[in-house]
Amino acid sequence: MTNPDEHTLPEWEGETKQSALDIVLRRMRTESDFPALSEAIGAINRIAASEREGVNELSNNILKDFALTNKLLRLANVAYYNQVGGGSISTISRAVVILGFDAVRSIALSLILFDNLENKAHAQQLKEEFVRVLYAGMLAREIAGQAQVSDVEEAFIGAMLHNLGRMLAMFYLPEETVAIRQLVEAGAMSAAKASTQVLGLSFESLGIGIARSWGFPDPLVQTMKKLPEGKIRKCASNTERLRALAGFSNELCEAILSTPEADRGTVLAKLAVRFGDSVPVTEKQLAGLMEKSMQDIGQFALAVNVSLKHSAFARQASKWAGMASAPGAAATLDAKAGASASAASDDLAALDAARLREHAPILDAQPGEDSNTPQRASAEIQAVLTSGLQDVGNSLIDDSVSVNDVLRMILEAMYTGMGFAHVVLCIKDGRHNTMCGKFGFGDGVQSLIKAFDFSLAAQPDVFLVALQNNADILISDIDDPKIATRIPAWYRQHVPARTFVLFPIIVKGKPIGLIYADRPHPDDITIPEKELSLLKSLRNQAVLAIRQSL
Repeated sequence: MTNPDEHTLPEWEGETKQSALDIVLRRMRTESDFPALSEAIGAINRIAASEREGVNELSNNILKDFALTNKLLRLANVAYYNQVGGGSISTISRAVVILGFDAVRSIALSLILFDNLENKAHAQQLKEEFVRVLYAGMLAREIAGQAQVSDVEEAFIGAMLHNLGRMLAMFYLPEETVAIRQLVEAGAMSAAKASTQVLGLSFESLGIGIARSWGFPDPLVQTMKKLPEGKIRKCASNTERLRALAGFSNELCEAILSTPEADRGTVLAKLAVRFGDSVPVTEKQLAGLMEKSMQDIGQFALAVNVSLKHSAFARQASKWAGMASAPGAAATLDAKAGASASAASDDLAALDAARLREHAPILDAQPGEDSNTPQRASAEIQAVLTSGLQDVGNSLIDDSVSVNDVLRMILEAMYTGMGFAHVVLCIKDGRHNTMCGKFGFGDGVQSLIKAFDFSLAAQPDVFLVALQNNADILISDIDDPKIATRIPAWYRQHVPARTFVLFPIIVKGKPIGLIYADRPHPDDITIPEKELSLLKSLRNQAVLAIRQSL
């Protein structure tokens, strides 16, 4: 097999192809959802590539999308992704701890791609294409060990990206895609030549150009290049192995759809010869791997509410794997999805804390005026907070989970459960006797974290009162005359929120940390008694986690 770094694709050379790519990209960007798709995937890739960003940034980015968060957590809890055990997963932070950063990244990328592309007029055709692409990724993940690919998540993403150009053309350039298919079906030319004639560049070049604009690293971009004809020789590098594995998985998917039942054995034998040196897997092994991949894709379909009953590809892949027909299996998955979808909810009583007196009393829920922000059902809020407590409890007894991971889970549960705009954890800097922002959740939270760096020896403002008295404090309006003088200047200068709540973290009688949560407008935060009890329990788990680490 040739080294993919030694040459570029023929279509990719010269200004003509770059100009064609620019024209096609301009057309695609006029679609309302393409810029959002590009930004979402680009953000995930920037986090993955950064040496400074990591778990907290990935979690925070995912949490911005409520639907993405829910689907990812559903996937994290199905058997395929939760093979390692460790109890249920109800926070993105714990998903990263249990499954690993790269696994959560690959799940998020596949969900982002699916969610942004499923709502087109020709949705069923697009879902069929996505099922095929997803199956190629699942299969590559399963075969990665035999192909000596070091990172199974890279194998998954690489195989999914292999036909990205064709898939995006189907989504955003449907008329041109039909014209290309007609040229191919008429036997006039190959798909590469037909797409070049219609679009000005091949599907492959389109996919590579978009993948690069989205920030995918070069080894993954290389997986999109078509393999040479004939036998693929043994690979010399991990990049070559990734490319060979992506090619094998996708060629098998093409064969599944296009091969008559009587010719399956012949086609598999040809694939075995072609990839024997680069992807050494026997026909017997492949049957088992295909069966496992069908089970995996069934779990994904359940999480994103896609029925496999109507997928021609799923039916064919099931037959190749020797499984029971996909419609029956899919019907079972659909039934499970329906059973898990129902949830009871109660109306949340609008209880607002009374205006705080100057001495800033401990937070207790009291009847009052309605808040400015519409509230979710109390049962829903309590369920999220309770699940967060369970996540933290499971992690506290796991020696492999760091204290920072536990604290992230606590903050995320508060953030998602209560719907705060921001949540920030501050930790004491003993050398300078200050309280400093460490990490948090919410839009633009990094700049907010930098703002939290205040002395513990200053005049007693609301933050110091909370810490010195171990008092959970709610400030309903920072401009209320009775409390305005207790709001420090640094806060007014750097933080736009008008209402916030403080939960101090006191260990052995000394202030060690502080949990801050806010919303933008006065009276936006109301905390009924049960929710307050759960929030305090989460804070107490933070105390326990820090105490155990000392």
